[in-house]
Order: sequence, then C-alpha cells, then structure tokens
Amino acid sequence: MERERVLTCAGLVPGDMIHAQVGAVLQFVGCVTETQAEHELFWAVDSIGQRRLIDLGSYEVYRLYPPFL
Repeated sequence: MERERVLTCAGLVPGDMIHAQVGAVLQFVGCVTETQAEHELFWAVDSIGQRRLIDLGSYEVYRLYPPFL
C-alpha cells in the first residue's frame, strides 16, 4: 500500500482515504469528509460509518493510495 504523510490539512480534500496512528499503533482508517484547515482538524468516517475528528497535532496521519489493501 502506498502512503504519504500528511503534515497539514491544507492538502486534504473530501474523499481522501487516510489512516491515523499514534506511534506505531493504528488508531483509525477512513475517508475524509470535511476539513478545518485553519485549526489543523478534519472529520473522517470509517467503513462502518463511525465518524471521528482527527487533530494533526495528536496523530501521525497518512494519505492512502489505491490499492488500499
């Protein structure tokens, strides 16, 4: 799986697939739905519909590129 580290919300757009981790521990995988670039926050939803607010200051976030598996 190809991935790219996200350092700012300015580069994220709705529809981007991401995964968020703390250290080496995966915390969330989902699709970006909304961004608040001025606060470095974004909303994402996972495959079962759970929505999460992600703070770039708290997580290492990576944009995922197909194929996702």
